[in-house]
Amino acid sequence: MPKIVDREEMQGRILDAAMACFLDQGYHATKMQDVAHQAGMAKGTLYLYFQSKEALLLALLQRYFEDIRARISDIPAPQTLDQFMTGLRLSMPADRLAATRLFFDVLGPGFQDPRAAEIIGGFFAWLAEHYAAQFAPLIRAGEIRGDIGAQAAAQAVTAMLDGLVIHLAIFGSDENDFEARRDATLSLLEAGLRG
Repeated sequence: MPKIVDREEMQGRILDAAMACFLDQGYHATKMQDVAHQAGMAKGTLYLYFQSKEALLLALLQRYFEDIRARISDIPAPQTLDQFMTGLRLSMPADRLAATRLFFDVLGPGFQDPRAAEIIGGFFAWLAEHYAAQFAPLIRAGEIRGDIGAQAAAQAVTAMLDGLVIHLAIFGSDENDFEARRDATLSLLEAGLRG
């Protein structure tokens, strides 16, 4: 009787192995055989799940952004600007800084692929829509100033936070520095949004 394999579990195992190989050897130096060996399987089995190293990279990008999306989606919809700001702090924990740095170090080579740009762009479009949906009732309630539209404010917030995280990840920061800069940025952001 053939062994029943959980496809999703196997894909996760392969992605973990790919990430380990990319970390150890770099994206360009890693071969599919290396990933198969790290995952404890034959190269042919690996190809049943991912047809190329580029497919692995795209799946890693997708998983990275799905994890962030799930974390942000789990934060309750805010009823006040203070609650929104608390949610932003929760969505940007200092312990994610290493993961973000890793994201650029390991997955950065794939950014030139238009499919990668679609995944990344899709996440940020979702994030702006998510924030805009939260801003609209806050504007109506007078929690956020009414002279800016929900969509424009959401896109500005998304860009500012993305810039902050990228800057801190690329140029290095310890947890205390990250928290201080994050909190300063969020304080300025809150002051600009307050109605």
